[in-house]
Amino acid sequence: MSAVLNTIELVARVIVSFARFVVVASGIALTVVTTSNVVARYALSSGGFSFAQELPMLIFPWFVLAGIVLAAHRQGHMAVEWLYDKLAGRARYAAFAIAAAVSTISFLTLSYEAVLVAEIAGIERSPVLQLPNSLGYYSLAAGALLVGIVTIAAALRVLRFGWEYRVELNTGETPL
Repeated sequence: MSAVLNTIELVARVIVSFARFVVVASGIALTVVTTSNVVARYALSSGGFSFAQELPMLIFPWFVLAGIVLAAHRQGHMAVEWLYDKLAGRARYAAFAIAAAVSTISFLTLSYEAVLVAEIAGIERSPVLQLPNSLGYYSLAAGALLVGIVTIAAALRVLRFGWEYRVELNTGETPL
């Protein structure tokens, strides 16, 4: 059982590292594309880059969903902190396990449904870049799947090792 927990914890750490990378990389990409387009509007007679209207719409979902994965890892997404403070012992663990189960099932269902919608949306293409419109739905599917995995990892860690192993939400600024 310990090997399974270690593996799940390792997978969660890899997911968190990947999510941090996606937040930073997509944030930089969004800033560069938007800034370049603003400069191009004034510098070029064409009035900017035609692709710069589509690119942020393709990048932004990845940026947001990677942030949601990070929040889920810190148990700050859909948190019910006030309830945990009112409970103790087995009742606290039961509430935590139920919240984790509901969240995991919800996000895994969302991931599955997003893939189904992506298959439909993939028929359409963006006007300039000719990329499939399914990309945003796939980002939703991937993000929801990763949230489900980090939620399982957090729940198993707490249920196995105790409440003190829970990564608590800090309402201050959280560095990536």
